[in-house]
Amino acid sequence: MKNIWIKDLKPGIEVADFFVLRKKELKEYNGQKYLKLELGDPSGRINAVLWENAEVVYAEVAIGDIVKVKGMAITYKEGLEIKIEKIRRAKEEESDPKEFLPKSKIDLNLLLKEFEEKSKTIKNSFLSKLMDSILGDEKLIEKIKYAPGGKLWHHSYLGGLLEHTLKVVEFCEKAAELYELVNRDLLITGALVHDIGKIYAYSFTGFIDFTDEGRLLGHIISGDEIINQKIKKIQDFPRELSLQLRHLLLSHQGQLEFASPVVPQTLEAIILYYADEMDAKTGAFSDIINRDIQQKREGKKWSDWVPLIHRYIYLGEEKVDNPSEADISRKEE
Repeated sequence: MKNIWIKDLKPGIEVADFFVLRKKELKEYNGQKYLKLELGDPSGRINAVLWENAEVVYAEVAIGDIVKVKGMAITYKEGLEIKIEKIRRAKEEESDPKEFLPKSKIDLNLLLKEFEEKSKTIKNSFLSKLMDSILGDEKLIEKIKYAPGGKLWHHSYLGGLLEHTLKVVEFCEKAAELYELVNRDLLITGALVHDIGKIYAYSFTGFIDFTDEGRLLGHIISGDEIINQKIKKIQDFPRELSLQLRHLLLSHQGQLEFASPVVPQTLEAIILYYADEMDAKTGAFSDIINRDIQQKREGKKWSDWVPLIHRYIYLGEEKVDNPSEADISRKEE
């Protein structure tokens, strides 16, 4: 069980706790080998350094391991790091790798139940059979339940895929109400499965990272393969419907330079693209604002520079509770 989170560490605090090993590098200074590490837990990441037995420890621990660290939090070059005295790989019974990953604030079972309920609203018999096939695949559903929505940018936590998917479905449901030409069943099915390839694109044991498949193929191609294989097992599934659904998956990133093999060319595809874009960007902005809430309390109005979107994000001013006389009167009553 953890005693302290990375976000709560301050210079001078003694550390004797578990972390996930995110990076390791054997370096040399003045003829002496030392180990430079990056440690993580659900609250953040921190650099660490070990000077004693560096080469031995380098061989004993691997990236992704849960490790027990003894040392002290110190200031180094105006940043915080842990000076390690001892480090070892955690025993299997001491920790669960999933505990070291951030997790959706919504119960994962509730998210999965909502995913199932949305799937049951599909009236088209072939698309309904497709969703039933997915829901009946226990190994697939287990991965969908826990998968993150991204590595760092948006919904990068356990359950993030489901949370993001359900928001996209909500946007698409509203669009289907607003525009009469929309094929509602096709659009909602596409929304439910548009990111399904992420279950193979990311590994999430200890920390979230790309798998070999994620880097070499990408989640769009993996997702199309999953859906195409499911479709092939459904007798007489219409080819035209298959093409339109697969087009939704293949075009949902919107642009060729964003890894979509094709751009949106149907009404449902353009709606899905903007719904996905809306929730991804809003989720990412929200994560950054929430991450910097402490800086906001200290009077900082802007986030740090966000390289991925080439901008700062306005945090606003910290709201100070200043109840009106009417509010005070109601409390007194």
